Amino acid sequence: MESLVYRHNRITRLTHWINAVALLVLFMSGLQIFNAFPELHWGSKAEPDEAFFSIAATSEDAEVRGYTHLFGLKFDTTGLLGVQNTATGPSPRAFPSWITIPGYFWLAGGRRWHFFFGWIFTINGVLYFLYNVLNGHMRKFLFTLKDAIQVPAMIAYYLRLRRESPQKGEYNPLQKMAYTSVFVILTPLVLLSGLAMSPQLDIAFNWLPAAFAGRQSARTVHFILAFGFLFFTFGHVFMVLTTGFLNNMRSMVTGWHNDKIAPTIEVAPETPVAPSPTAPSLSIEGEGKGEEEPENMASHQTSEPELKADAQENPKDEGGVNEKSKS
Repeated sequence: MESLVYRHNRITRLTHWINAVALLVLFMSGLQIFNAFPELHWGSKAEPDEAFFSIAATSEDAEVRGYTHLFGLKFDTTGLLGVQNTATGPSPRAFPSWITIPGYFWLAGGRRWHFFFGWIFTINGVLYFLYNVLNGHMRKFLFTLKDAIQVPAMIAYYLRLRRESPQKGEYNPLQKMAYTSVFVILTPLVLLSGLAMSPQLDIAFNWLPAAFAGRQSARTVHFILAFGFLFFTFGHVFMVLTTGFLNNMRSMVTGWHNDKIAPTIEVAPETPVAPSPTAPSLSIEGEGKGEEEPENMASHQTSEPELKADAQENPKDEGGVNEKSKS
């Protein structure tokens, strides 16, 4: 049995889609900015030989190949990272043009896109947070210890290893864990690490880059958290696909969600059975009389001494005739 339920109001739907667009632009423009200096360092300085992660291109035997370095390990990523084939031939490029905004190399343009949608993401997130705090909706998707116990069962349900969902309430344990991580960890850190990279803010708030152990450390944290948002998006889309793509998309566009309701079986109330009338007992003297009153019954009873006296006065022989009748 199914029933349409109004699940998401207009504010929730609007802020959701604004965040989706803002995160997409922020991620793609951030990769454009990273391409200008495709290395990650820890600390306040960026020494060329001290990068623990880098993407570069090298020429080997008249062939340009891309390599990714991670903690001293070297991986050939030609065709994916480091080198992009263009109309004029192979071109050194950390991330390919199809995943960056703008598509061509333009650091200033990438920064403009990034900062503009960064403010949209921040303002939209603050409004969404305040709205959910004021209407009491925020506590519905905060992750608790009780939810942590249900995480394995929820994973088994999404992997089709369990038939019934352990979800109790509007959000399941995995959703609560993801939303709490985004609100409490990812979003504050990505905003603070982004601000810590600004030279202007470093002058006014010199403690901010120091909190991340330097501007290069803040850049590294910012880059890693960006992929944290990407993994969150993948998990979110996976949940949408496994729980009914069209139904979930309709609820986030129109607000209406088709919920399954377990059928209820109505049990008819028991009809009271009237007691059968008790048949009146018949008296010895005739019909229509019931049982005699205890007092009347006592008057008809003969005591044992009277019976003995009567037996002595009227003795019976074997034939049943008393002696007086013989005489």
